[in-house]
Amino acid sequence: MTFVPPEQFVPTLPHGVSYAGVFFTDRHDRPLLLTSVHHQGEYQYPGGLLDADEDPWACALRETAEEIGFIPASLDDAPRLLMLSFTPPEPPWPWKLGVTFDGGSLTDDEIERITLDPAEHSGHAVRTLEEWSRIVAPRRLRTLRASLTARRTGVAEYLVSEPRHPGESG
Repeated sequence: MTFVPPEQFVPTLPHGVSYAGVFFTDRHDRPLLLTSVHHQGEYQYPGGLLDADEDPWACALRETAEEIGFIPASLDDAPRLLMLSFTPPEPPWPWKLGVTFDGGSLTDDEIERITLDPAEHSGHAVRTLEEWSRIVAPRRLRTLRASLTARRTGVAEYLVSEPRHPGESG
């Protein structure tokens, strides 16, 4: 193979986006999800897209502070990886690579303290997995199950999402 200088090679590579999020539960292991204002019926972990100069952990901390209004005590300086997820291209979006960290259990006081950014989320709730299974999209249910499994086993999950069907929420 002939060497191609990076200036010529890099533009030929496929490009995607990376994001990071944090999986929280309450003290009864009920997952916390935020209601998106941008995508009706979509529930999300606190998190978002990495900025150009950010690593996934820094992004997860920044997005958590922006989206729930504070950094919970359960997030210390030791990131605990729960899941690496890959989503194939879904035009207009390129592929996505996501990192989910374990945010631990929030106290009742911390859950009451949540202050959402109204430009991004309209609500939040903690529910059992069974309760979430009745209202979230199949893709979100897979991530909830994978997050709970990774936390329980101590082994990070690797999740590849199937492409969405037209009109399907995430």
